[in-house]
Amino acid sequence: MNLIDVVQKFPTDEECLKYIEQMRWPDGVVRCPVCGCDRISRITRHSKTKNVRKSLYQCLEPTCKQQFSATSGTIFNDSHLPLHKWFMALAIVVDAKKSISANQLKEHLGLGSYRTAWYMAHRIRKAMEDENDPFNKLRGTVEIDETYIGGKTKRRFGRSKENQRPRSEKFDMVLGMRERGGRVKYVHIPDGKAATIRAAVAKHV
Repeated sequence: MNLIDVVQKFPTDEECLKYIEQMRWPDGVVRCPVCGCDRISRITRHSKTKNVRKSLYQCLEPTCKQQFSATSGTIFNDSHLPLHKWFMALAIVVDAKKSISANQLKEHLGLGSYRTAWYMAHRIRKAMEDENDPFNKLRGTVEIDETYIGGKTKRRFGRSKENQRPRSEKFDMVLGMRERGGRVKYVHIPDGKAATIRAAVAKHV
């Protein structure tokens, strides 16, 4: 999903929050992130400030009573930036062919300070690196291929240097996984055996 798609599909914070709730609780049952209880009540806050999350939940478990929102425990937690700005930042960072600087992000989103842009970029990149997060797995149609990085090449007639396979003792194998229309992951693997690739796919897809 590119930036234009994000702007069209998530024009308001309400639409963004609805999407986050659908992703977090796909069965439609809201659960407390602390105790897992599904007996909750919804709290609606009224504020003149647009950047305050208006929807909260209260856990009704007597030993817990935790207040939380759909953004609790996510990269959006404790942020006063509008959610639609976060969604736009995600689209820009993920869609960038190369790394994007905080200054570029600041200009694209019209943010007030470099520090804010750096904060957003740092959180997004940290979330993309979290391999243990089950919500971070690639979904849908995922295209997968392995390649070699590094190593010395042998001269072979009819092949360019870029297409020559490196010597086996001095290269690393990397598995590239691309979520169609979405994210990309690169994973180092020890070899190209079917069992190795299957294990990497099961972990990341």
